[in-house]
Amino acid sequence: MPSFDLKREAGLLARFGGAGVLTTALGLAVILILDIGLGFDRRLANACGYLAGATLGLVLQKRFVFRQADPARGATLRYVAVMVIAFALNQVVLTMAGVALPDDRLGRTAAQLVAMATYTATQFALFRLWVFRPAV
Repeated sequence: MPSFDLKREAGLLARFGGAGVLTTALGLAVILILDIGLGFDRRLANACGYLAGATLGLVLQKRFVFRQADPARGATLRYVAVMVIAFALNQVVLTMAGVALPDDRLGRTAAQLVAMATYTATQFALFRLWVFRPAV
């Protein structure tokens, strides 16, 4: 079993955060343009933003965050599985927050942010432990 290297993990988390800022900014921009700007259904807007961020995220996770020029066999399929799981949780949280928060711009934006935080935490844990785990 590999030993725990705090410095390595801190660097990994910092890179994940940096990549997350980029993917989140892209995803949130798409969501808010579609939801608030164009009046799309919040779930459809969220799905479009999620897809935009996920596409950028695949490249960033492989190359920048986990620095795997040649990822383990099946990593892309596991990545897609994690994205589906995280998105499902995101949609549950978005729906619950939509019921709990006011249906105005601030409430809708807050619901989107809470849902986004859910998939961010889910993604990091599953990417680290399953998709891009260190070689044993």
